[in-house]
Amino acid sequence: MADSDALVSLSQFARSASGADLAIVVEVQTDGRVTWSTGFPVTSFSGFNLARSGMLEHPWNDQPVDASRFRLPTSILTALGGPAGSVLFVPAPSDDAPSSGLLLLWKTGASPEQSAASMALLGPSVAQLLSARRGAVHDIVVRNQFIDLVESVPAGIVLVDGDGLGTVINQRAAELLGHKPGRHRAVDLVAPMRALRQRCDNHEALEQAYAAQVGNLNFATTLHWVMGERTFEVDTHPVRGDGEQGRIWLFTDITADLLMAAELRRLASSDPLTGVPNRRHFEERSAQIIAAREATGRSVAVLMLDVDHFKKINDTHGHPIGDEVLKVVARRCREALRERDLFARFGGEEFIALLAAPTADEVPATAERLRNAISGAPVHVGGLRIEVTVSVGGAMGEALPGSDARLLEQLVARADEALYQAKADGRNRVRMSG
Repeated sequence: MADSDALVSLSQFARSASGADLAIVVEVQTDGRVTWSTGFPVTSFSGFNLARSGMLEHPWNDQPVDASRFRLPTSILTALGGPAGSVLFVPAPSDDAPSSGLLLLWKTGASPEQSAASMALLGPSVAQLLSARRGAVHDIVVRNQFIDLVESVPAGIVLVDGDGLGTVINQRAAELLGHKPGRHRAVDLVAPMRALRQRCDNHEALEQAYAAQVGNLNFATTLHWVMGERTFEVDTHPVRGDGEQGRIWLFTDITADLLMAAELRRLASSDPLTGVPNRRHFEERSAQIIAAREATGRSVAVLMLDVDHFKKINDTHGHPIGDEVLKVVARRCREALRERDLFARFGGEEFIALLAAPTADEVPATAERLRNAISGAPVHVGGLRIEVTVSVGGAMGEALPGSDARLLEQLVARADEALYQAKADGRNRVRMSG
């Protein structure tokens, strides 16, 4: 640090000019504790206290004093290389360290011809250099605290100075931008920031959004930057609401949060046993499909199926085996339907399907395909070979513009009646509502 070097040089000058054997600049707090020191010919040392030495209370003028009048700390005597004969203290007080100064020591008594008197003139220079050094140390501490802060934040940080010339980036931002963390010229980060946006799957939308803010020094916005499987929430806003004070960019990886949210939505809309959509999801999605069909006047159909004699399966083999049977039924049905058909567990051993835009002959054909998918092969569970059949009921209707909003409810009721009829007619069969 330049101020420290200057104080060493000043100590060397003071020692040479006064003929002293040791010259030390000490930074002393109100309680007499020395927090920092340097001198010539010694290097910096601290940790000692002058409170009991008697030196701080002495009315110093420009004359050396017999050292026996004071209790000098051992560390000073060690630096001197033995007992002191004479000592002179030149006060150099400041607001933060009021007892600081320049300490001169002679191993023997100081000679009258030695120019110790002129040392008092060095007091203001010592005080000024000590204050400058403390300011520099404070700046370093603040800067280090700032670095610790930005590195502890779980986000990439790009901080642009108010003059738009300098930029600070932390480690996470540096990894995204392909730069080293720390301070950079702002102009050197323009291209990396643009390149990062270009890598985004939604870069066109991002470019449009940011282009709309050109010239707005105080704009603030939060957008998602999507890069393959990773998504970053990028928040940018002016420092303290004033663009003239600078701008901050925060890059937060929200990929895990989005995956968690998607999984929660899936769990909320799925049947936990079979993994197919649950009744709530079926009703919500069906309403959307029917609304879309109303715009074009297309037909929709509902198929309901029920596992025959399911209670007997549970009573004979136990509920765990019954659960496995339901899983197989759900899987076979899903495989037998088209990708665009909506299929769900409606409750218990009952399942439901919504067919969008089917022809009149497709509905019974699809119902038969579902029935055959179950009865066509036994279900093998835990070494057991279980014959399983289902009964299917279906209903078809037109989603015409302005048609009854209760169309789904009506189709479900009609399909349920047809299902009841299929069971009454002997099970393992399809019946369609008239």
